Amino acid sequence: MNVLACDTSTAILHLALCIFDDQQNISWFESISLTAGNRHSELLMDRIISLCADASIEVSDLDLLVAAKGPGSFTGLRIAMATLKGISCAANIPLVGVMSLDAWYHAIDFADRPTLVVIDAKKQRFYSALYERGERLVGPADLRLEQIKELIDHYPTLLVSGSDAPLLAKRLDKNLTIAHGKGSALALSLARLGVKQYLSQGVDSDEAGPLYIRVSDAELALLKRTQSLEERDD
Repeated sequence: MNVLACDTSTAILHLALCIFDDQQNISWFESISLTAGNRHSELLMDRIISLCADASIEVSDLDLLVAAKGPGSFTGLRIAMATLKGISCAANIPLVGVMSLDAWYHAIDFADRPTLVVIDAKKQRFYSALYERGERLVGPADLRLEQIKELIDHYPTLLVSGSDAPLLAKRLDKNLTIAHGKGSALALSLARLGVKQYLSQGVDSDEAGPLYIRVSDAELALLKRTQSLEERDD
């Protein structure tokens, strides 16, 4: 099975092209991780074509597309989902979305300890999920620093992972135990979870899209304008 996995939930673009054997193990892969900033839309399709060309695999020969569906950057998530949906529709390739924090958790060699996975959500908040023994116990949630501190105090042996674990440690001014994954680990984790989800649940519905757990700034601005107009009419 030829699988393309893509994560654009942060400023880093993660891509992996994997070949899975009949036992659902990765027999071969090639991956890319690069700092894209706000240039995901410029880089993503070119990198997908390049990755497939380097492996002598046509995009139409892909058997499954896997997208990190969030939480994360609103713009980044929309770009990945729209790009992979376009490929899916054009080439009739199945598409599944995997929760970003799940992919981060399964990308590390975690011990038998609770693990908090975080992505910077700006405004002194972090998209967070708490895991233990392979299961997600809390989240995904949009947590304030005070809420995260309470979680950490409740779990004295907590590991912290995710793209912004070091930033969380700095914000909390605490010496946290941070679990780091290798550069290719996130995209490979995403691919594995995507294959597992596809084989057990099938493809996502046509209406499926990014996972947003916070209202965007644009939506907040629209809501405020609407409320202002309603108050003026009253």
